[in-house]
Amino acid sequence: MKTGRTSTRLLAALVCGSLFVAACSDDKKDDGATDETTVDSTGDSTVTTDATETTIGEPETWAVDTADCIDPAAADELIEGTIKIGAVMPLTGDTSADEAFSPVVAGWQAYMDYANETGLLGDVTIEHSVEDDQYNKDLTPGAVSSLIDAGVQVFSGILGSPNNLAVRDTLNEECIPQLGNLTGLPAWGTDVADYPWTTGQLVPYTVESRVYMQFLKEQFPEGATVALFYVNSDFGQSYADVIKAEGAEFGLEIVAEETIEPTDSAPPAGQLTTIAAAKPDAIISIPLGAGCISYLAALAEKKAQTAGWEPMNIVTNTCASALILAVAGANGTGLYTSNNLLDVADPANAALPQVKAYLEFMDSKGLSDKVTTATAGWNTAETTVAIIKQAQESEAGLTRASIINAARNFEYTPSMGRPGVVFKMNGEADAFLAESLQVLQWDAGTSKFTPQGDLITDFETA
Repeated sequence: MKTGRTSTRLLAALVCGSLFVAACSDDKKDDGATDETTVDSTGDSTVTTDATETTIGEPETWAVDTADCIDPAAADELIEGTIKIGAVMPLTGDTSADEAFSPVVAGWQAYMDYANETGLLGDVTIEHSVEDDQYNKDLTPGAVSSLIDAGVQVFSGILGSPNNLAVRDTLNEECIPQLGNLTGLPAWGTDVADYPWTTGQLVPYTVESRVYMQFLKEQFPEGATVALFYVNSDFGQSYADVIKAEGAEFGLEIVAEETIEPTDSAPPAGQLTTIAAAKPDAIISIPLGAGCISYLAALAEKKAQTAGWEPMNIVTNTCASALILAVAGANGTGLYTSNNLLDVADPANAALPQVKAYLEFMDSKGLSDKVTTATAGWNTAETTVAIIKQAQESEAGLTRASIINAARNFEYTPSMGRPGVVFKMNGEADAFLAESLQVLQWDAGTSKFTPQGDLITDFETA
């Protein structure tokens, strides 16, 4: 990967947010310059020497090296008239896919339609399509290949860590942007040099874990005992590893650790029996899909059988779907989770212009029953379109290369973001799009998430 200089800064406004190219600082002086650096009235820095005053050029921004592509010319070819954007998500499969993921698909597709109907990309029309992989990583490569054969120029919102990993090599070799992976696997922000064409959408699981640990430290300033329950996969292990490695720094003592296999659909009764015997102050649980519902039911049963034990129950935000929690019913009452997006079902947010516009558009498409969870898909598509819009405005024009360059030099306020949420990436210096969360508590009676304290931004990359 090589970097190049960008001669202009790009400013563009979208419906509910703003975006601009973020530049890395360049502290290098010309050879022989030894004296102080100042800033003039235009914001450009200058170096003053005994004999001359030299103006330093624009800061250096990250840029992909298309010479590494199988077909460099294709990566730099102008995209005009129509841009083809593809996603791979579960459209069929078991009930967990339908409950957890079909609203995400609906929200993603709805925003792409919205972008076309409101002309967000000017004279460029979005042709969007979704292929089904049934949330099965073995089917994802075939789905991606079908979309590439159909001429897709950008991927957005492929769902699932193993699913994205299964196609990351192919998309980087082909130099096709793989934007907004719908997974918080930390690898999306740590492997930029080897996989420059791949970016994540969600807050990394490591950051989410630290948010929960900080919250527990605030609730238990004298320290707390904690149990871990997680699905035995890369997803679950990402949380567990950082909690075990850093828990003591937050005053947490892990007194029980139980796992469940991804293919195990039985309620985790045995695991919770072991956890209940340790009587921890809190449980940090990392189930997935339908496992969220069976875990909450088994925990409610175990608490009823264990007198005097009422642990604080923290559940990762992959389970923080109003649709999933509606199925869980009273078993979900009181759980803590997190999000960086607004709860559009909360009447307190109904008057917000962006929420009102979103609800009206979703209703016009017959999707009112999916609006809560659909915000994840809508937000991913919105971010993708914002990146493409920035690439359009670049000196190079709209190309696959300018799209990934825009993605990695990016700052944007998402319309559905909670107050204070800003998405930003800065080359390899900050390769995580989102790193702030607000802890929430679920009330099954009102079907609302109540914020617990302010947005936590402590773990943002500087």
